[in-house]
Amino acid sequence: MFVKLSEQARECRLYADHCAAEAGLQADPKLRQVYLHMQQRWLSLARSYEFSERLEFLSAIEERNNEARLILVCQESE
Repeated sequence: MFVKLSEQARECRLYADHCAAEAGLQADPKLRQVYLHMQQRWLSLARSYEFSERLEFLSAIEERNNEARLILVCQESE
């Protein structure tokens, strides 16, 4: 449906990639887990932005459909 991700979602995914790369460099398992946890949080935020965008898009479509229905009803009543 969406060809282009928002800038916010794209940035979140870049931060997530950075966290994954940093996790791979860590010798300390606890520090690795911290980076992996942060990666998951960034990905979750990216999904939230994407969901919000989809919801906004679908709401706009529904609004246009309602306007079109109203126009048809008005035309039929003339």
